[in-house]
Amino acid sequence: MSKKYTAKNIKLEDLVLDKKNPRFAELYNGSDKESDIVEYLLYTESADEVAEAISVAGEFYEDRPLWIFKEDGKYIVKDGNRRCSAVKALQLPNKYGLEVPKFEINELPVLEYNDLSDLETRIRLEHNSSLFKKWGRIAKALEIYRLFSSGNSVESLTEIDSNPKDFIKTATFYHKAVNIKGENFKKLVREGRGKTGKTVIFERLFRERTKCGYSFKRTGETFIKDDSLFKSYINAIVPYLIDNPNSDTSRTIDKNGTDNFLLKLKPYGFPPEEHATTNAQNTSSDSNSTSSDSTTTSTSNATNGSNTTNSSTSTNTTQNNPATTTNTNSSTTTNSGSQGNTTTRHSVKHKPSLKRKQIPSALKKLIDECYNLDENNFANAKTALTRVTLECTLKYVVENTNKTNGNPIKSANHFDLAFKDRRGNALTYTNFDTLKIKFTELITDVGIRKAFEDFDIQNPHQIIHNYRVAAVPANAKALCDNLIDLLEFMLQEEADLINSLDSTKL
Repeated sequence: MSKKYTAKNIKLEDLVLDKKNPRFAELYNGSDKESDIVEYLLYTESADEVAEAISVAGEFYEDRPLWIFKEDGKYIVKDGNRRCSAVKALQLPNKYGLEVPKFEINELPVLEYNDLSDLETRIRLEHNSSLFKKWGRIAKALEIYRLFSSGNSVESLTEIDSNPKDFIKTATFYHKAVNIKGENFKKLVREGRGKTGKTVIFERLFRERTKCGYSFKRTGETFIKDDSLFKSYINAIVPYLIDNPNSDTSRTIDKNGTDNFLLKLKPYGFPPEEHATTNAQNTSSDSNSTSSDSTTTSTSNATNGSNTTNSSTSTNTTQNNPATTTNTNSSTTTNSGSQGNTTTRHSVKHKPSLKRKQIPSALKKLIDECYNLDENNFANAKTALTRVTLECTLKYVVENTNKTNGNPIKSANHFDLAFKDRRGNALTYTNFDTLKIKFTELITDVGIRKAFEDFDIQNPHQIIHNYRVAAVPANAKALCDNLIDLLEFMLQEEADLINSLDSTKL
């Protein structure tokens, strides 16, 4: 079998840096001059560190050849641009601001490939296993999207990352934003020379995409729902981040909430006036509707005095029991004849909507059984199934949701005490109390986190195991209804779930 490449040495001056290299082509906006490309690679792609390493070693290792392809008589460096630029910079360290002595290397070892497609395949395989992991997030996203646009399926790209859709979202959002703010946006997301870029901030704000005029297709590609709203968002957030380079991080956004971050964009013109006016009108309309509903409720209660008394008593009895409060509201609406509460979630929804793909059939069957069980005849069983459903769903999600590096979130030290004792030995059974607490700590949305905290799994435990305690049908139903938000959060699309968790703890 003939070799696909020829190993040789090529003079340094004959090696041409590849401006179209997928690692930085989209981010680089300079000239074709070699010195500009070298400068970019040194201080945006951290090639200065490579130059320092070569200087310290006193040699360019021959077992790390560049991979090149000859085009129009020129030797184009297809893989190894950072190393090549580092060597070129070492010829004139003062010119490039390097604090290392001059180190002349006249030629470099290369593998010259005969066919470009063979070389690209080799690069892709190599990047899948090691080098690709070292790329910055935005560069990785752009390369994954380039491969996707070239005809590769989303499924095939899982070889590069377990969640390629996340990177397709980032890359396509990048292209839309660059069309509006150009080089200013590129500068914000670049990494290197101690800078981490602002890519992760934009990704955190994907949660608020509907408020910013865009959304994502099933493949992960960004599409614009409201052009003026999206342009206003990009035209506001870019100058805000430029003016405040150190005030916001993904951690502060997770802590303070994405809504609070968007409020900071108001002085920069977001949202545009027409949207702000519409929102104000909607708020006013909602307020008037609520007022009208309250009046109707009061009138109805005054007409039906006996039912009003029952409703009031019921509310006082269950005031300190979160599991029954929602059901009480529903009962009040029925008794009074008022429609004032028909817009609450529990008055119209008694089953969760699950968006996660490939939920195990046994878990799906368990959830369906939990919500189909009649609370009037099987109150104890429904209460027991509610707890079992929460625990099984929680364990499934923790064990089968992968971080961006492909490892399940269960592998993080954060969850150790749910599966191991303090000596590091595996527990015979999962500690669900600890598992629920540790998972809840990761949730960035304050409302959802509070819902998890308030859902008491010890209450159904007493009903299940204490033969002196029986479940009340209304309480069994309310407990199951209160589980809806928790299940919908845990079983949303995997990528959306990861974006809703504090990755710094994983």
